[in-house]
Amino acid sequence: MMKRKFIMKSEPNPTVALPDYETKSQVARRLNVSRRTIDNLMRRRRLPFIKITSKIVRFPKAEVDAYLTRQFQINAIDQETR
Repeated sequence: MMKRKFIMKSEPNPTVALPDYETKSQVARRLNVSRRTIDNLMRRRRLPFIKITSKIVRFPKAEVDAYLTRQFQINAIDQETR
């Protein structure tokens, strides 16, 4: 008698979006700062992060983007008013 193996394929659920996480190096590169600056922002609790282990840290991309939007505003200067 032959045994049959059933393989169930899981289809991605379009209604559930998994959060996108970045490493410390990725965040530093995106913000154009050093990894040490990211460490300082983490220590001061200025940047949202998740500590997975004592050495592994991840940054939720959407939360970092929201933080940057709150902290830094770019004001356009009209060239004619200068």
